[in-house]
Amino acid sequence: MKKSRNFFIIFISVFLVTVLLLGALVVYVDPYFHYHAPIAGKNYILKEQRYLNDGIVKNFDYNAMIVGSSMTETMRPSVMDSLFGTKGIKVPFSGGSYREVGDLERVALSHNSNIKMVVRGLDCLRFFDDKDARDYEEDSYPTYLYDNNYLNDVKYIFSKNAIIDSGLILIQRGAAATPSSFDTYSNWSNDFTYGKEAVLNHYNRDEVEFVEVQKDLTEAEKKTIYENITQNVTSIADDYPDTEFYIYYTPYSIYYLDYFKQTGELSRQIEAEKYITSLLLEHKNIHVFSFYMKHELIENPDYYKDLAHHSQDASDMILNWLYEGEGELTKENYKEYYDDLFDYYSSFDFDSLF
Repeated sequence: MKKSRNFFIIFISVFLVTVLLLGALVVYVDPYFHYHAPIAGKNYILKEQRYLNDGIVKNFDYNAMIVGSSMTETMRPSVMDSLFGTKGIKVPFSGGSYREVGDLERVALSHNSNIKMVVRGLDCLRFFDDKDARDYEEDSYPTYLYDNNYLNDVKYIFSKNAIIDSGLILIQRGAAATPSSFDTYSNWSNDFTYGKEAVLNHYNRDEVEFVEVQKDLTEAEKKTIYENITQNVTSIADDYPDTEFYIYYTPYSIYYLDYFKQTGELSRQIEAEKYITSLLLEHKNIHVFSFYMKHELIENPDYYKDLAHHSQDASDMILNWLYEGEGELTKENYKEYYDDLFDYYSSFDFDSLF
């Protein structure tokens, strides 16, 4: 009996010490940056956006950021930095809604008073979302990383994945978490082919039912848009008047515009973007850009891997346009811009694309 009791005590002691050591390992390495910035000289595994982004915006040293959906994943902060003289990071959310991206912006701005510039892409497929819409339900989130309740951090500290990642980081199996990391973080640009064939692999026009009459923007839709933009975009700019917000409509390809035309959605999309622009322009620290009249991009499928997602080269082009003021909309020019936009694409020979 005595031997059994001693064995049990030793077993429990070893187990507790092992657990504590593993927990200490996670806290020390902190693979998701929950407690601190990366340890100098250690190579971190930058993969899971919804585990990493919250910690990145809270604990990294930066004064500018790029945010948005997968449409911003090929952006390179180093290009932004070279143009604007910033020290930037990129924290995209694949499939991110306006609410999700806006929430991350607020976390970043509340934790870092040095942020002077935010570049944000607005997806036109999200124009009609409810203000609280998100593609990922809260129970699929690592919410224990997002709140300020340290009691539930046990889910992180003793997570199998966090322990494994911490061990891999210690043996240099990731990539150095430096400013240059954000050029490659979530950047899929080199993983795909581009061009007309690649785009049309994602679009069978013959399967789209053609609608003769174009739909108009309704008052109910304008109300939804107003609530979405006010809560998740403009109120953030109002709360942080010393930060400049560069907001651009992510430029989908001419083939997506054909889809909108075929389904009767083209007019409504243009009206919605015009209405959003009118809301954004009421805020002095918001700069608004639309690139749908940049035909060298929109009408060149060599920049696209599918109907919407563009290459790193296109992202570099966009950042240069932001810097140069190309495609910027103002209270003086935006109405004329959308009149021209509607006239151009409503009469465009989309059949010639095929």
